[in-house]
Amino acid sequence: MTNRNRLGTIESIWRYPVKGMRGEEIPHVYTGYAGLMGDRIYGVIAKDGSAGFPWHTGRDQEEFVLYNATYTSGQSLLEPEDLAIFVEQGPGVTPIYPDADAFRVSVTTPDGKSYSDIGEPEFIEDLEKAAGRSLRLHMTQRGQQDCRPVSILSLSAIAALGQELDMAVDKRRFRANFYVAWENQDDPYFEFSLVGKTLRIGDRLEVSIVERDSRCKMITLDPDTAEESPRILQHVYRNHSGDAGVFAAVLRDGRVNQGDSVFLV
Repeated sequence: MTNRNRLGTIESIWRYPVKGMRGEEIPHVYTGYAGLMGDRIYGVIAKDGSAGFPWHTGRDQEEFVLYNATYTSGQSLLEPEDLAIFVEQGPGVTPIYPDADAFRVSVTTPDGKSYSDIGEPEFIEDLEKAAGRSLRLHMTQRGQQDCRPVSILSLSAIAALGQELDMAVDKRRFRANFYVAWENQDDPYFEFSLVGKTLRIGDRLEVSIVERDSRCKMITLDPDTAEESPRILQHVYRNHSGDAGVFAAVLRDGRVNQGDSVFLV
């Protein structure tokens, strides 16, 4: 891939152990056909929720975005064991993921209470009291994203939104997986022009940019205080058709590192 095809650089990588809770920045990650390894493995389901969207998130309880979830196994969940062996066999051979026990998550609540295992019945009981609704935990090793397995947002789009709104806009509001610094300086929303195109990230990962990312109340919540700023979502809908960032489907799996180049295929 020549420098002529180079579009930008991965500025940071984020995954979210529990859907709707605070995310974590990581230095690298294996990204498979179901998304980033360890991304949104856990989700909290509302028993009174609709079948179409049963998840309990910051839409229902603003303070939910302040819950801090961390994998107790740490760095070992950034990529499967023996990944190099599977890579040598060519694309399409999916590596073995760790057993479910390896994905155990500890949680710290906004008021500082800690649970060593999110699966503890006491955690859900206490969360139900705080949320005022009946809840249950759902776990899968392959992720529980709303739409597509990978989300991408540019730093230029975040900066442009901040200028348009005349306020500091924290990128964490948007809960993307890959934040990108584009080389294109003319269009702050350059990612919108990539819908329908294929990108290679790093040495191996290839993704198809499928659609623009339609936004909801989550971007109105301050990631440090959970304070709501409705005008952010109102502005995005009035000026950008409700979209910020793009969704991608994985065509070829691989490891992505912070600082990797992004190429047009």
